[in-house]
Amino acid sequence: MDLEGIFGLFGFSEENNKKKLKELEALKDTPRFKLGMFHKLVMNSLIFKKQTLKFFSKSSPKLDLDDIDTAGEFMVYTRAYYWIQDFKIRSKEWKLALKEYYSDEEFLCSLKLTINYFESTEEYEKCAFLKKIQDLVIKNINTNKNEI
Repeated sequence: MDLEGIFGLFGFSEENNKKKLKELEALKDTPRFKLGMFHKLVMNSLIFKKQTLKFFSKSSPKLDLDDIDTAGEFMVYTRAYYWIQDFKIRSKEWKLALKEYYSDEEFLCSLKLTINYFESTEEYEKCAFLKKIQDLVIKNINTNKNEI
């Protein structure tokens, strides 16, 4: 995708385009962005999975839907883990992003689904890592409830 061309449609100068591109690149390195990408991938995968299986169930010749489902899950959870693997438990920046934007039941669901997937593939190191993040989310949720 040509982002410079897209910014150009809005009448931004070339210098402003470059500035916006740098801002976008910097945003991709933030904990908030990475946590958001993790969450979005996992949650959207549930919808995508239903649509994909429905599509391939109508194919001729019939395809093995279990293989398609397995491959899809592998791609989704591996890519989702890519976005969260940089989480630093002791980092104030990561903890703040988690607390302010992702300490809710929906994000907790994303973590649980991902942990379940990696349990099924026996990747227990990933499970342990995600469990630490899950514990922080639960702590934040409980703290928020007590503050109300």
